[in-house]
This record gives sequence, C-alpha cells and structure tokens, in this order.
Amino acid sequence: MPTLLVGERERRLYPLDPQKVDYIESDGNYVSIRSGNAAYISRDTIKRLAAELAHLGFIRIERSLLVNIRAVVYAQAVGRGRFAFTLSSGACIQSSSSYRGAILQALPLSSPPCRR
Repeated sequence: MPTLLVGERERRLYPLDPQKVDYIESDGNYVSIRSGNAAYISRDTIKRLAAELAHLGFIRIERSLLVNIRAVVYAQAVGRGRFAFTLSSGACIQSSSSYRGAILQALPLSSPPCRR
C-alpha cells in the first residue's frame, strides 16, 4: 500500500503523493516537504520519514535532508565527497560528505572507463 504524506500550509491539510515530493528538510520540531514550488510543514522527523520512504526512492543526503531520487535531474561532485543535486523543480540542494556512500549506492554515478 502506498504511503501518503500529509502536509500543512495556511492552516489547511494537504494529502501529498510521496512520488511527487522533491525533498524533505528538517525544520526544528517539524519537517518542510517540498513539492515543485510549494512548501508544506509536517510534525514528523527526518529519521522516521527516511525509514518509511526508503522503498519509494528517498535517500538521506545530509543529516537534515532527504531527496527523492526520481526528482534528481543530475548530480554533480562539488568536492570532498559532496554532491550538488539539481532537481526537476529547479531547486539545487547539497549533500554532506558523511552520506557519500549511501548516495553512490542509490545513484551509481558512472566512473570514467579504464584506459588500457
């Protein structure tokens, strides 16, 4: 059964399809759910959402940031094991080097071919 997220904006509750969510960011006691140009808040934790949404393609790229790999247009190395992700919404978010292994496992970025 697909997971449904509930986000709040302007005192209204919105059911959100996780596959249309670009990324989720920790914001104090809340999380901010970003979908396109819209932002919603939810009283939830990154840790719980990371576990619940992993099977839908969400990966943790920083302590306080989950990204939907389906929303990634491209990832670019920005040095010291970090990546900048450009999303289909136009947003650009960066990872921390601590999550490099998980990122490479979820998004196997191709290595240059070996020269003989």
